[in-house]
Amino acid sequence: MKKACINILSSRKSCLPLCLKSLYDFWNHKFDYPVYVHYFDDVYDDISYREHIWDNISRNIHFKPIPYKTPDFLSEDQLFYNRSDIQYARGFGIGRKGYLHMCHFFNNLFEYPNTEFHKYDYMLSIDDESLFLKEVPYDFFDVIATEESSAGVIKLTDPKMKRLHQGILDTRVGMVDFVVNYISENNLRPKCEFIENLLSDEANREEYFHKNLFVGDSWVFETSLFQTDEWKQWNKAVNESGGIYKYRWGDCELNVLFLMIHYGDLPYDFKTVDEGYHDQGGLRHIQDLAPSIKDVHA
Repeated sequence: MKKACINILSSRKSCLPLCLKSLYDFWNHKFDYPVYVHYFDDVYDDISYREHIWDNISRNIHFKPIPYKTPDFLSEDQLFYNRSDIQYARGFGIGRKGYLHMCHFFNNLFEYPNTEFHKYDYMLSIDDESLFLKEVPYDFFDVIATEESSAGVIKLTDPKMKRLHQGILDTRVGMVDFVVNYISENNLRPKCEFIENLLSDEANREEYFHKNLFVGDSWVFETSLFQTDEWKQWNKAVNESGGIYKYRWGDCELNVLFLMIHYGDLPYDFKTVDEGYHDQGGLRHIQDLAPSIKDVHA
């Protein structure tokens, strides 16, 4: 069996038990890979809540609180929820600042404080509002071990199959310029048609980017990827840009961009959602928005 684990960043207490039960009922009962439930503040400190999950699902589920902190180089007025010039940001509010910390966590998984991903060769991340629907007939980690790509997703979205709405545009502000500058500053050559076209057509660059960028969700990684020079260089640049906190950049786009820039490939598409094994928002009707973090000034 692969040395692998499952990652969930959670604060939806009503959703988590159902999410975990579906994970075990339809996949992890065959492997019992350790599951790490990461959380901010004290959401899952209640021992009786943990005991209920351990007794009814698995003792190999581990609850680990993780810290959060806004980068010191960013001022309050720069943060996403204070950007009155961005339509979606105006309705975001400081109460959802935890979402920005979540984005930071998912873009900095490896060796994030109080995590253990560095002990494993593979990891899978799923959302606490997601639901497995039927028996998954493969091991995600066995599959990715045989693929050329070190990363895969259980849902890969073709931009031509999804309406480009304002919310998408408003969480990609500055992303095109960042990508172009990153490639230039590091003297990188395009390794795929998407990046080549992005660099060559300056007049239509923004439109081309948004209409042709694939998006990946629920990632499977070989953790060795995070130890490459390419990832370290990329990760440093992303963090120093402040884009995660200023514009709510997410790993769904950033990870795809990293792979296309440095390897010329999209992540491996498991098609787990498309083939009906998984519903990424299956529990959203039970508890929609995640509750706020306790310290919105941290």
